[in-house]
Amino acid sequence: MRNLRDKFKAISLEYSGRVAIQYNKGNEWGDVLFGEFRQDVERLSASLLEEGIKKHDKIAILLDNRPEWPLIFFSTVSAGAISIPLNPESTREEVENILKDSECKFAFTGESSFRLMEEICRRCPSIKRVISVDSDAFKDAVKRSPEQIKDVEIGGDDPACILYTSGTTAEPKGVVLSHRNLFANCDSLHRLNLVTPDDSVISILPLHHAYSLTVTMLFPFLCGGRIIYPGTMRGETVLEAMRQLNASVFVAVPQIFYSFYQKITETLKRIPFPVDLLFRLTLEVLYKIRVKTGINLPRYFLYGIHRRFGRSMRLFMSGGAKLDEGAERMLFKLGFTILEGYGLTETSPILTANPLKKPKIGSVGLPIPDVELKIIDKDEKGTGEVIVRGPNVMEGYYRRKDLTAQAIKDGWFHTGDLGYIDKDGYLFLTGRLKEVVVLSSGLNIYPEEIEEAYSSHTPVKEMCVFELPAKKGLEENLVLWAVIVPDLEFFRKFGEINLRSVIKERLDNVSRSLPPHKRIMGFFITLEKLPRTVLGKIQRFAVKELYTPKILEEKEYVPGPGELSKEDLEIMESGAGRKIMSYLEEQTAIKRAVTPGDLLELDLGIDSLGRIELASGLEKIFGIKIEAEIVGRAFTVKDLIVGIEALLKEETEALPVSERVITSGPEYWKTLFQLLPKKENLDKIDLKPGFVVWLGCFLFLCPFYMIFKIFFSMKVEGRNNVPESGPYILYVNHTSYLDGFLVATSLPNFPKLDLFFVGFRPYFAVPIIRNLIKIGRIIPLDFYSHFLEALRSCYYVLKKGRNLCLFPEGLRTLNGNINEFKKGFGILAKESKAKLVPVVLEGTYQAWPRTSKFPKRHPIKVRFGKALDPEDMEKEGYKSGAKDGYEALCLGAREALIELKEKK
Repeated sequence: MRNLRDKFKAISLEYSGRVAIQYNKGNEWGDVLFGEFRQDVERLSASLLEEGIKKHDKIAILLDNRPEWPLIFFSTVSAGAISIPLNPESTREEVENILKDSECKFAFTGESSFRLMEEICRRCPSIKRVISVDSDAFKDAVKRSPEQIKDVEIGGDDPACILYTSGTTAEPKGVVLSHRNLFANCDSLHRLNLVTPDDSVISILPLHHAYSLTVTMLFPFLCGGRIIYPGTMRGETVLEAMRQLNASVFVAVPQIFYSFYQKITETLKRIPFPVDLLFRLTLEVLYKIRVKTGINLPRYFLYGIHRRFGRSMRLFMSGGAKLDEGAERMLFKLGFTILEGYGLTETSPILTANPLKKPKIGSVGLPIPDVELKIIDKDEKGTGEVIVRGPNVMEGYYRRKDLTAQAIKDGWFHTGDLGYIDKDGYLFLTGRLKEVVVLSSGLNIYPEEIEEAYSSHTPVKEMCVFELPAKKGLEENLVLWAVIVPDLEFFRKFGEINLRSVIKERLDNVSRSLPPHKRIMGFFITLEKLPRTVLGKIQRFAVKELYTPKILEEKEYVPGPGELSKEDLEIMESGAGRKIMSYLEEQTAIKRAVTPGDLLELDLGIDSLGRIELASGLEKIFGIKIEAEIVGRAFTVKDLIVGIEALLKEETEALPVSERVITSGPEYWKTLFQLLPKKENLDKIDLKPGFVVWLGCFLFLCPFYMIFKIFFSMKVEGRNNVPESGPYILYVNHTSYLDGFLVATSLPNFPKLDLFFVGFRPYFAVPIIRNLIKIGRIIPLDFYSHFLEALRSCYYVLKKGRNLCLFPEGLRTLNGNINEFKKGFGILAKESKAKLVPVVLEGTYQAWPRTSKFPKRHPIKVRFGKALDPEDMEKEGYKSGAKDGYEALCLGAREALIELKEKK
């Protein structure tokens, strides 16, 4: 029994009374029994023969996943014909090219695509008929009893289907898979016992692809399992199907599993700190027990999470692209079983799979039964091209003997994938042969390895690395560049608007841990989704082709008028849209038209202070009160316009002219600082802490003091320079994670309760830490919607005679040098007229730089300088060419800090 028709008949007779398919019928689920399905296949197959379909004729299927898809496929192969699966999302050109190349006779589609398909087929002379599966004609063909069922002789080498891997050119590439190829692959999977007749498989991946065709349709059918078609890829609908229908196997691509991982970990992050620590320790212990014994205790420990996927869900299967190793490991720790495999369309498609009992994270598994696999042209690390042979390897490319000869040599199929085999026989993939970057030095770079190293430590949704010519007269040299799609949800959550600076900081951190030839030398940010294959793999060549001109021209992507969506055009033409975009073009001096997709920070250069002034400018234009937070929440021009339009709808009264805020300059800030911080922030500022607070701070800081003394040999100089009374600002160079604690433990009065610290807001988002903000006298700061409130709180504290400790550089230094000061420091110092006390931390960069996960022993010194007058610093700054008093104060104070650092 070496053809799909005979195997299907045998199985459908054996399991005649069992459910073969369950599908979404809107508000209920429909069932199709094996016996009923077999009869429908026989009737449709007979109808095709009566219509004149002959052996090896081609029949196209252009459908989403639904019961009619396998019905047409099995009817086609039962008639001895060849199935041509098509992607429902293909362009008209792609469909037409494939239909012409394959010389299809019939085409099946749904009602929504019927007219389009008819138009396309009129230009394809071989097509005799287009049939809608929603039509009465199709339903009659399925239900009409044929006069005689004719069995066509089918051999194992007869083609069963042709899967096209490309249809964008006039010569698309079709992979010919025979009955023997597909049957052999299903038989090998069956021997691994991955799916049994008692299993129910959720099918959401498009069936025109070899992976889903074999694993979610042929394999379950030919082993007597049940297939579930939810009718959508929406997460909640799929989860509902899992729960209601007791699904046990879910086959998907890495993107979907990564989405599961993100949602689960986001939920776990809400656990309070002490409980979270206990939870993670417990999880680690249970995971180690699972690895050693195979007993999946985390599944029961996290019953609430697993219940979302239904009582019967036992196995996740991932393929089509590489699964994120961190996500895979975490899912295993959480009690899920997720098996990664590997294959290609040309191999029907599965080549390797992780075994149920001994999966290896990061690997794509062991060769499946009857598949031989080896590595050729190995480098010094044992990495080379993966080549395979077996009964599942294709017959060849349709009518392309040249391509077939290039791919199959001496019976071995050359996959074009790079990888190595470990001592246990597990295959690890490292990239594509064609995607290997050979630098001018002759060194080989595997882009996927670089992407994984950087993206695991950077807030990005997508990243694609490729080579480009170096600039500045070194065009013959090749360097690595990355196109990055930022994770805007991350930036929103942590209140950060400076996308480029944050991403650059994270990339720089990673670069320091990599050898020079593996470092990214530049990056390009876009909000567009990167081109991907059907199964979610980034098309590197397409990304490179699309973005190389923009990178070489040093331009961020700006869509032309014809590329803007209808929604964007409507926004641009709206009353508020035109005013805002005109104002932005004027204020930013941009040399092109502003578009709705422009990022305020990245494209228009509007930083946190600029947003506050932007809010004031818009107040003047629209005559309404606009909180800085409204502007702060906007990432793009579109976000800004939508936010202002919503505010205009709510606003019923315009601000009186006398109450409008001046748009810029010292008067602007003086006016803003006259307003008190919001009540919720005032309630967290304790100006008169009592003994209990002092004792709490003392007990908290004592362990840090002992650690600094014993392990870092901490020394303190110039304590007497700290004024006895305020207001004053301790401004400190920012070098490490230790900085704030070092200053607190070095003060003359330990602990000093009249000193407030400015800290990055996200660090205090954990509930237990959030409750300590008042006791620790911390003013949370971010560069998003709370920026102005933080400045007001700082100003309020200083005006009440209390003191402040802050880090005017904002970010920790990357190289140990003192970076430029943020303008907010100058504004606060000038308007409050507080004395400035420079504080230099020495040795902290060596002890714990931001590029290291853990600290190391190194002597540390804290040096307090003499108090400085802000007016003197402003005068010194003007000598350096400052444009205004705020900038001058920043320059002068920075020079004083550098002098203190260099003083021995």
